[in-house]
Amino acid sequence: MDNVVKAFLRGELPPFTAGKLEGIAAVINENVRTVRKLCNSSLRYWILEYLRRQPKEKSYRALVLRFLKDRIAALLLVEIGFQASAWVPVGSQIGDEVLVKVEEAHPRDDILFLKEVVKE
Repeated sequence: MDNVVKAFLRGELPPFTAGKLEGIAAVINENVRTVRKLCNSSLRYWILEYLRRQPKEKSYRALVLRFLKDRIAALLLVEIGFQASAWVPVGSQIGDEVLVKVEEAHPRDDILFLKEVVKE
């Protein structure tokens, strides 16, 4: 950027053409997308690893975000800020809070199975 400003102040042509700048921007955007994807997958891995290490009987509060199928809903695990899906009780509505526990978590395979906690 310094070179562009210096060239302008000297009355010279800019060191980069518009086409070259667009090419550089495209490469940078692709690299940023790759890094962002890597960060997201790394974060997901460590969240799944955290859930795997927790006691099996531990339950988590989850907010129903939307329904994917009949009783399968997209949930937000409130304490963790992580989105997953699971069966929810009959009559659950979007915005309801349900209790779930981790049935299985396999970070390397990117697998998480949640099960609703039945209230007695």
